[in-house]
Amino acid sequence: MVTLRTIRTIGAPRTFSAALLALVLLATPGAAQEQVERSFATALVRDVLTAIHHGNRTGNYTVLRDYAADDFGAENNATQLAARFTELRGSGLDMLPTLVVEPTILQAQISAGNDQMRLTGYFPTLPQHFSFDLVFLQERGRWRMLDVSVGNFDPIEAPEPTPQAEEPAAEAEESSE
Repeated sequence: MVTLRTIRTIGAPRTFSAALLALVLLATPGAAQEQVERSFATALVRDVLTAIHHGNRTGNYTVLRDYAADDFGAENNATQLAARFTELRGSGLDMLPTLVVEPTILQAQISAGNDQMRLTGYFPTLPQHFSFDLVFLQERGRWRMLDVSVGNFDPIEAPEPTPQAEEPAAEAEESSE
């Protein structure tokens, strides 16, 4: 797992692991806080992961640095980014499936000032899932990456729907007949 820190962001702790992800899934079925339009959130996540993937393939992270928010670029030069992504790059993880597999977005949150956005979730890829925790800053008219945590973990099973959640759907079907 790679975690980069730049400045204090939306206020949640930055530690992001498979165990935390599993707890979130188990504690909150149907988890995402949809404050951000889903297709836009998915596009932002894929955009950042593509830049990381290209950096991993080439060993050159200047595009990722230059594409991110100014504060991120000021605190992370290309050499530092290469060092921080060494383990992920060394694992040989192919991130291309994140372009075609739909992500599970567990959190999509915009700050009270509408200037920061946090997207947290994972791609249910195989043989391992791919997690992300990204913070974006509204800067020069677009959302630019401010903070990133990515990694892979063994697949987890989503919690089964509770019987209570299934009952209203069954009642709706009966009343429509």
